[in-house]
Amino acid sequence: MNILQLCLSSGLGGLELYVYRASDALQSRHSITAVLQQGSKLDDYFEQHSSISRHHLKRRSGPLPIINARKLARIIDDNEIDLVHMHWGKDFALAAFAKAFSARKPKLVYTRQMMVTRYKNDFYHRFLYSQLDLLLTITRQLEQLYKKFVPDENLDVRALYYGVKPPQHVLGYDEIVTMRKDKGFSESDFIIGLFGRLEDGKGQHLLIKAVSMARQNDMTVKALIVGHEMEPGYRQVLIDMAESLGVRDDIVFNDFVDDPQQLMQICDCICLTTYEETFGLVLPEAMRAGVAVIGSDKGGVPEIIDHQKTGLLFESKNAASLYQQIAQLYDDPARKQQLASEGKEKADSTFDNDLHFDKLENILSDVSKK
Repeated sequence: MNILQLCLSSGLGGLELYVYRASDALQSRHSITAVLQQGSKLDDYFEQHSSISRHHLKRRSGPLPIINARKLARIIDDNEIDLVHMHWGKDFALAAFAKAFSARKPKLVYTRQMMVTRYKNDFYHRFLYSQLDLLLTITRQLEQLYKKFVPDENLDVRALYYGVKPPQHVLGYDEIVTMRKDKGFSESDFIIGLFGRLEDGKGQHLLIKAVSMARQNDMTVKALIVGHEMEPGYRQVLIDMAESLGVRDDIVFNDFVDDPQQLMQICDCICLTTYEETFGLVLPEAMRAGVAVIGSDKGGVPEIIDHQKTGLLFESKNAASLYQQIAQLYDDPARKQQLASEGKEKADSTFDNDLHFDKLENILSDVSKK
């Protein structure tokens, strides 16, 4: 099967890296062509890590991307593409019109990774969805939302959870102690890790407030906040907050890392404090690394964490609720280990990387035969 992976996003976050991961996983059994924005971070990533054939289009705004769609249709026909797999919402119209213009009329599959919040039943969206052969969502919540907001009984919508790899290396005790010291922590500190872009909606400030509450209750709780700034100066805003709350020495900031699961292993637990995360890839990554997890109770997170079984949930945007969950783990090391163990068991069976791409390959093959 000849598959075209489409993503004109200029960023390099979880969505864009998934485009690469899907291309890399499928290329052993299928011919893969990528259509990207030239010079984008994703294009550079493909250049550095893959020999997959790439074509380039300039990103054009507007609801009727006719010129780009005709160019994409030529790429489809020239490369005898059987199926277009798209990922970025802003590429949906481009892919739909390209399919309409193409002589081959390839199957169109859309992996939707972001929330949907309004009805899509106007004439324009009815046309777009009429070109779609399959909509894959990354949570069951998102699957149900699409069935609500896109009232088309012919639309095939299915949930397919993300998969993540296990850690490349499981750290031994001495390695953990050494890495802790390298980051400014002691062997006995209770460390909470938070991995994600530095921006208000990711909720790093909630963790800083929770650490302050822990200090007020004589708990030796520290935080490791890992991620890059989305807006210059936001890290300083968080530092100033920590300073004002008297916990600056309890917070360590670290920039983005290529292998987060290594740093996760030096933590006692990993928190996801985003107000409403569609999925929350950091959670199964931590679970597969054998670390206890805490996440907010909105979005797709409750599908990953079974509260009090495979992790803990706190009330979204509520720092006091986050503190209460942290205190549970701090006060009961055996409970913390039990949650970590059961979380790992779930993640190994439900969010396995190889299993995910085997399922994706089977799904795409079935769609191409219809």
